Amino acid sequence: MSLRVTDRAVVSQTGNVRRTNEDSHLIREPLFMVADGMGGAQAGEVASRMAADEFAGMDVAAGDGEATLRHVITRANQRIVERGRSDPSAAGMGTTVTAALVAADGRIAFANVGDSRAYLLRAGTLQRLSEDHSLVGELMRAGQLSEAEAEHHPQRNVVTRVLGAEPDVEVDTFTLQGEPGDVVLLCTDGLNTMIDDATIGRIMADGRSAEATARELVRAALAAGGEDNVTALVFRLDPGDEPTAAVAPDAAAAPAAEDGETARTGRLPSIGMAVRVALALIVAGALAVGAVVGLRWSHFVGADQTAGRVAVYQGLPVELPFGVRLYRETYLSPLVYATLPAAERRRLFDHRLRSSADALRAVRTVEATAP
Repeated sequence: MSLRVTDRAVVSQTGNVRRTNEDSHLIREPLFMVADGMGGAQAGEVASRMAADEFAGMDVAAGDGEATLRHVITRANQRIVERGRSDPSAAGMGTTVTAALVAADGRIAFANVGDSRAYLLRAGTLQRLSEDHSLVGELMRAGQLSEAEAEHHPQRNVVTRVLGAEPDVEVDTFTLQGEPGDVVLLCTDGLNTMIDDATIGRIMADGRSAEATARELVRAALAAGGEDNVTALVFRLDPGDEPTAAVAPDAAAAPAAEDGETARTGRLPSIGMAVRVALALIVAGALAVGAVVGLRWSHFVGADQTAGRVAVYQGLPVELPFGVRLYRETYLSPLVYATLPAAERRRLFDHRLRSSADALRAVRTVEATAP
């Protein structure tokens, strides 16, 4: 039985906090991708768009899906690195990328770098397919952080592998055999940091069209706060003999139009938001007493996402709603956290409280041996 993509859609929103949308996406059947840019000014938007442009020109009929995706991502990384070095306004820019390529026999090749995700809904059950290349992802895999702790970790958005950081980039690739009725979601972290996997699975299992599903996913993320750009790309596989037609690259790569209804829904005050505000105030009050003491003595090693470097913070690794932080940066190291071996990052970013001297000693020990 042959399989083909019978429905597809993408919705991308700036969100309730950010001023610009640095996400990019591409639908060029049988190729699908999303990218989440980062960097100063509008450099993140430039990086994610460069990645999308590279995918727009790839040979979608190539035989080895994983090798093809890996090659395109490697080439996009080189272009972004070169642009960052030659253009001061783009220095330090980077982007995540997650892509899927559907073969004629229904096999789906995936590739990802960073913390944009791929999900699969099969027979009503949601599976997370990709692995986050992020600080909290590494801590969770090392058993140093629970999933609940990761959801509120102050540096949950710090990625440890991106396009644009180094001339060489490690790309995760894998292939699975599609089945009739499979629904695939590619999304940026503005979705899964706002709503949990259970909510994502429930929305995807409702049996709606790809467009309605994508819109509802984005609407839910906006209603939950919309603290980041959010992009949801959904496609469905069903039996069929007709080959999928390629979508014109220029049209496919264009940003999704802002959906007025979705944007309004994400910004309207609601009972749920009022409850969250009340709970946040209660939690803040309960933490206040402990924080007064803890903020003075406690330090921890973390990552300065803006600078891309290791840092020492005074306070508690807690971030309350509405951007209230119980910590401040006291030392910025020359160490670039994305270039450290994973084992070294786990030793530094171990999520434990230290004295100021102990935290500085741990960082400077690595500085002394780093190239």
